[in-house]
Amino acid sequence: MSTLKTDPLFLHLLSKFSAQFTPSKKTVLWALLVAISTLISPAWAGDGHDHGDAPVAAAGVASPRFTAHSNLFEAVGIISGDELAITLDRYDTNEPVLKAKIELEAGSYKAVAAYRADHEAYSVPSSNFKKPGTYAIVLTVIAGDQTDLLAGELVIPSPIDAHAGHDHSARQWLRWVVYAGGGLLLALIAWVVVRRRTRSFASSASFMIASCALFISAVASFDAAAGEGHDHGEAPAASNGNAPKRQADGSVFLPKVSQRQLGIRTIAVELGSMPKSIELTGRVVADANAGGKVQPTQAGRMEAGPRGLPSIGQVVRKGEVLAVVRASSSAIERANQQSQSTELKSNLELAKKRLARLEQLEGTVPAKDIEAAKLDVSSLQQRAAAVGASIVSVESLVAPISGVVVAAHVVLGQVVDAREVLFEIIDTTRLSVEASAFDAALLPNIASASASPAAGVSVPLAYTGAGRVLREGAIPLLFKITAPKVAGQAAVPLAIGQPIKVLVHTKEQIKGFTVPTSAIVKSPSNQDMVWVHTGAEVFQPRPTRNVPLDGATVSVVDGLKAGDRVVTQGASLVNQVR
Repeated sequence: MSTLKTDPLFLHLLSKFSAQFTPSKKTVLWALLVAISTLISPAWAGDGHDHGDAPVAAAGVASPRFTAHSNLFEAVGIISGDELAITLDRYDTNEPVLKAKIELEAGSYKAVAAYRADHEAYSVPSSNFKKPGTYAIVLTVIAGDQTDLLAGELVIPSPIDAHAGHDHSARQWLRWVVYAGGGLLLALIAWVVVRRRTRSFASSASFMIASCALFISAVASFDAAAGEGHDHGEAPAASNGNAPKRQADGSVFLPKVSQRQLGIRTIAVELGSMPKSIELTGRVVADANAGGKVQPTQAGRMEAGPRGLPSIGQVVRKGEVLAVVRASSSAIERANQQSQSTELKSNLELAKKRLARLEQLEGTVPAKDIEAAKLDVSSLQQRAAAVGASIVSVESLVAPISGVVVAAHVVLGQVVDAREVLFEIIDTTRLSVEASAFDAALLPNIASASASPAAGVSVPLAYTGAGRVLREGAIPLLFKITAPKVAGQAAVPLAIGQPIKVLVHTKEQIKGFTVPTSAIVKSPSNQDMVWVHTGAEVFQPRPTRNVPLDGATVSVVDGLKAGDRVVTQGASLVNQVR
């Protein structure tokens, strides 16, 4: 509010002029001047509203637009500068429809939209939509072998007055009534003071004048101050009406441009029957027929095989020599073996000489004696070879199955004992899952099962059987992983001993809507909810009650209805809009 600036020369002349009055009249004169100054001050903010350099008003109005959809497509048109930009998406999935042909009709105006690859959108000139009013828009869409008609309304609003919605005529009338009443009251008080020249009455009149002036000043200041929508103080930063924002009802306004940037995708849900699932805790184990351990049968020193000692992760084939164990023995054992070998060699020489003599006397000695001598020679030869081989015995360690080496516990030159586990080999394409169940009634009710090693990942399982002996208070259940193989390898990499979530599907059926687990997000109150695409650029939150189906999907049993378009990709990003 402006204030009255008093010139020093004016004050000097005023003091000279007031010197001729009595003190009481001088008091009244000064009170009148203060009152006049108070009345004049708020008038500076009258009709002209001279508030100095006013800040830029906050812009929060979205650009004029229209929306239209059918069972196939959904279109949004936005006035942007000199063009009407049109985005076209699949209605159910929200996938952009590119390089389609769009013909626009608005009354007598017809145009073919030009495709803009950089924006993945279409555009027509907006020169025919400059005048305020409502335009009926009809789009003919041809995308591949699909043709459809979309209808919508484009509303161009009238220019909005900066001070619209405020009744200035009423305020003007009220203000001048207050001013007139205050002026008459001041004049009446001044006239009475001039007629009644007593000092006490003059002091009281001065007080009344000042009080009246303050009252009029307050009323005028309230009138001159900016009313609702007239906040000429420090304005907030301008906001873009086309930007993503959380609305008062909790929904999210997300323009099509932002939806393209965030990759928002949806599905139209339908009610169906799904098996009830029970979640169990399990771990990955090796198949007994697809895993093996390599152990030596005698103590000795390690030597490399044809390809060197195998390392972890190396692929080996069944029957392949992995390493060699050279037997090691004490000095006494070696001496005994050498002594026995020498004795056998001596007996072998004697047996050979005896056989030679009998062969020279062939025909004079029985044939059975010659055959017995031959057998003795052969037996001694084999015994001598066995004893001689035991002195420098070498054992080859071979792979029992084809697979991957998952454990190796030796190095070159290491002395190992008999039955020590040196290598472990697993066929990673043939793994099993062992789960723990605490309810024996579940066993005959199992229809199928799946495992979830990570969020959004599901691995099919085949139920093999259950142990009837409790292990740590639970019944062990065994499942085989039946996931398809990719290039001879498991589609989902798993590790032996890895903890895993097992979802057992029972024979009992429940009704619900199947959605991916990525569609489930948390509300501010930490409740499960989904985002539903209720409008072309509007998303509504829906609290839900869910039942897990497998690692990748859940069944929403409460909170949705048939035909709802649920956000399946980018739901967490929509949830972050504020």
